[in-house]
Amino acid sequence: MADLDRHLRFPGTINFRDMGGYQTSDGGRVRTGQLFRSGHLAHVEPDALSDIAKLNITLLCDFRVDDERAEHPNRYAEGHTPAVKHLPVWPSKTPGSDEAAKKILMGEIGIEDASGYLGSGYREFIRDQSNHFANVFSAILSDGHIGILLHCSAGKDRTGIAAALLLTALGVHREDVVKDYMLSVDGHGAAPQTQFYVDKEWNKRGGERPHCSKEDIFTLFSVHPQKINAAFDEMNRIAESADGYLRDVLGLTNDALTELRQRYVDPA
Repeated sequence: MADLDRHLRFPGTINFRDMGGYQTSDGGRVRTGQLFRSGHLAHVEPDALSDIAKLNITLLCDFRVDDERAEHPNRYAEGHTPAVKHLPVWPSKTPGSDEAAKKILMGEIGIEDASGYLGSGYREFIRDQSNHFANVFSAILSDGHIGILLHCSAGKDRTGIAAALLLTALGVHREDVVKDYMLSVDGHGAAPQTQFYVDKEWNKRGGERPHCSKEDIFTLFSVHPQKINAAFDEMNRIAESADGYLRDVLGLTNDALTELRQRYVDPA
């Protein structure tokens, strides 16, 4: 399955794509048409809502906080009533993208420092908000769901971590997990969504001369290997490996991992 084939270009969606097709460590391959990731579904066009319903998604894991969900409530086709698990993930101890953008625009920090801030945010998610990611697996396993959608606002950061954990649990190699994460750079609708946040922060400066370029701010709000690798580094620090993190922090037993792989991986 070619990388570009993963992008599902439903009008009005953000970064909607299939997580299947990756080879696993035992020679299997993650099934397509079952695991999806995206941004919110607030502006999906009517025909596209029907197309999304045909994917048979029965569970949505929504990582947005209450204000985000209130501002952009999801829309569904008539008769499509997936279970929705609200798992609000947001940095509380480290600066978010907006705060980092403010600092770089004012010249207080450079782009590498700003990216480091966001890497710290990923570490915080892994370290302090693991309960929400554990609940992703609990929701999938307890109710026997097959069609799953992981999403936040733009489907990049919080969704990126959740997708990385799920793919890792299925036995996908880290190199491919990072590759999947990086597809959010230009996923359908992802660039305009990122540009929206860039322009929002840029315009806050009014007539003051910014100390960086718009491209710097775009890089800040977009995905970067440094960020997802920071999440993996934090897993290693806490539990010696990503597999250890899944087992010891998220509570995935061998039986749970076996069930996930039987459900979502075609064997070699």
